[in-house]
Order: sequence, then C-alpha cells, then structure tokens
Amino acid sequence: MSSDLPQYITPERLAIEGVHLEGEVGLNEMARLAKLLADNRGMVNLKLVFGRNENGLTCITGSYETELQLTCQRCLEPVTVKLAETINVGITFAGSANKLPASVEPLVLMQDTILLADFIEEEILLDLPLSPMHDLQECAAGEQFMQRDNTASSPFHVLEKLKSG
Repeated sequence: MSSDLPQYITPERLAIEGVHLEGEVGLNEMARLAKLLADNRGMVNLKLVFGRNENGLTCITGSYETELQLTCQRCLEPVTVKLAETINVGITFAGSANKLPASVEPLVLMQDTILLADFIEEEILLDLPLSPMHDLQECAAGEQFMQRDNTASSPFHVLEKLKSG
C-alpha cells in the first residue's frame, strides 16, 4: 500500500473530519481478486472523499483506476482489462441497509474499522466483467470464430420437418 494511505480506515471518523485520501493500493494485497487474475502485479489508483450527505448519512465518494490481467474466456491467454469506476457508498450497520437512498450503494459494517484494501477489492469485484475477452481480431482463438461457417443449419431444422410433415 502507498505510504500515504492508512491500512485501516474508520469511515465515521474520517467523514466527521472530511478527509480526502489519494494514493495507490497494490493488487497483491487483495487475496480474493488475486485468484481471478492472470498476474497480480500492478496498482489501483484511488481517490476517496469521506463526508456526510444532506441526510447526515456517512458516505464515501470518489473513483479508482486500474489495469487487470484476466484470462480471456476464448483463448485462455491473459487479457488486459482497464477499469475506471466511480464510488458512491453509504455506510450503514447491520439491519438498517433498507434505510439508504437508492442513489448510493450500501456498505454494511459489522465494526467501525475496515481494511482499506478490502474495501477497494469489493468495489473491483463488483465491476469485473463476467467473461473477459480480447477483441475478436486480437484473440488467438478469434480466427477460429471468424472462419466458422455461419451458414450452418439451425439446431431447430428437425422441428421444421415435423411441422411440414
């Protein structure tokens, strides 16, 4: 983690103080995400602002940017996926998530302090593509897909025979 970022954060206290955090978190600090990566080297650049909204709700807003090495689901080779997303989270505690406005994503806390890397990891996991793939022209298996005979008969052609018979 970047030396200017705390390892643990207390969102309530940071919101009272109106803290702005900016820095980098290493992808290698995110164990669950690392299992999905082809290579866990790299950093997440983040900007976070802690504050309260008009209803007094503790919020974390900001953004993050990163490049991830995922596995292409066509050719099974590494593919670079760039993520640049905004963060708009409302802090709540167990049992009161339904009181949040629809405009914010809930972050349900069980304790006052959380690991910053875990918070960012959750945001990235929510934004991952379901099936990362190279562009068809760049994919090692893309040529096979482009050469495939697109005039193959429909799998339902048997039903057509029954209908006409």
